[in-house]
Amino acid sequence: MSGTAHALPSNVLCRVPGVHDAEVIRVVHAVGLSRGVSDKVMLAGFEAGWVESHMNNLACGDADSLGVFQQRPSMGWGTPDQIMNVTYAAGRFFELAVRMDREHLSPGLLADAVQRSCCPERYDQAFERASTMLRQAWQGGPEVVGGVVHVVQDGDVWADGVRLTTSQDFVGRPSVAGGVVYARTARGEVRALVGGTSRVMASGVAGDPEAVLRPDGTVELYAILADGSVAKLSDLPAMIGMGTASPQGARQSVSIPRRNATGVPSTDAASAPSQYTANEPSRQQASVPNEHVAGVPDERAASVLDERAAGVSNERATGVPDERTAGVPDERAAGVPNGQVVGTQDHRVPDASAATAPSRHELSAQNRQRTSNPVWQPLSPPAFATGKPSVITYPDGTAAVYVRSGDGDKLMATAAGTWREIANGLEASPEAVLRLDGTVGVYALKDGRPHRLTTTWEPLAEGRFIDTVSAQPDGTVYARTAEGKVVKAG
Repeated sequence: MSGTAHALPSNVLCRVPGVHDAEVIRVVHAVGLSRGVSDKVMLAGFEAGWVESHMNNLACGDADSLGVFQQRPSMGWGTPDQIMNVTYAAGRFFELAVRMDREHLSPGLLADAVQRSCCPERYDQAFERASTMLRQAWQGGPEVVGGVVHVVQDGDVWADGVRLTTSQDFVGRPSVAGGVVYARTARGEVRALVGGTSRVMASGVAGDPEAVLRPDGTVELYAILADGSVAKLSDLPAMIGMGTASPQGARQSVSIPRRNATGVPSTDAASAPSQYTANEPSRQQASVPNEHVAGVPDERAASVLDERAAGVSNERATGVPDERTAGVPDERAAGVPNGQVVGTQDHRVPDASAATAPSRHELSAQNRQRTSNPVWQPLSPPAFATGKPSVITYPDGTAAVYVRSGDGDKLMATAAGTWREIANGLEASPEAVLRLDGTVGVYALKDGRPHRLTTTWEPLAEGRFIDTVSAQPDGTVYARTAEGKVVKAG
């Protein structure tokens, strides 16, 4: 710990997860990239993060130690609120590491020079674990839509083994809506991938985007911004300047350039890993008849091999009764009366017939303004959430947003501006899905295992997985192993 005599907290009341927090490693990685630190300094940060907290943003520790690097306010590292901000904590670590770096220091000894631990050998002993986490910082997913698996692998976006980008600067989990793939770069940009190109939609995000196709055909983008607030961006098709064509990307099915332990592309390329187990659908099977795509009629699987307008299977469901709740079914024990998160305020788009239609010139000017100056609409105060939001939309246009709280433990939800705590014990970003019967299912990883929220968090499968889960309207849950393989996990 920073300025203490221990590595992992010896305080028995401070629980340290056995697995890393995927969002924490991405934030630490992004801070290092933004500062242009060397490969050795970056690896030192990951070794220190694993030794101190297993790369989790701990709200506890020995004495007054806090955060991913267990920095102490009493030792001059900052205020408790500052230290619990992973961006700030990583910045402080890298600031000192760059200043203290010497040629003769290994990454582990450099980490110890910053952390001042009694056990300097522990950091170099974490080399393999830190190297694995560093490679995983360039990965994300899965996002399974219409039977097609979208992931970020070694900095690029892939869909069923087809490479959609070649820039090697993407991180986190992609999101698909209206036939367009949205993904986040290490610089905090959200890019739309369509027609073999990628276009910047927004910037300033700290977590993975959530793109949502509304019943009226428009797309909204949700994300956690750099200040920890939840925000929304609307009218994305207008900003992109095209309709809902299927994502095409670069279309080359080639080997993925591997990165070495420090995340630098290697000249030794390896083939793209299989995204499925033996009983998973193949790329050719992704374009099955409509009635087989999660039971959603009149939609096309969002396959990169299909040139038709792509639908998003987990954005809408048929047979949804008029009585909707924005809460989790059977979660009255979680303190949510009548299974509702908030009231049923209607957020439908106003009737266009009530106003004079703008001219083509006016529309063009509006679209140019949206494209050049996208404005995030805040949905929460700063320092409110972390990770990736999950959003469901109902047939009337009402949306419910689910996020992981800024302290990392609580599941928060809102449908009309009022946030409520639904559950606690959260260790990863939540995944909410509107099921075929009109109820809402909420899923998340806990201790690396997929769980479903009922009155408590119920495990769905054994084994260890990373990042987030992708849930489908029919109850199927997909997750990704540390080796990058996407499998059915529930």
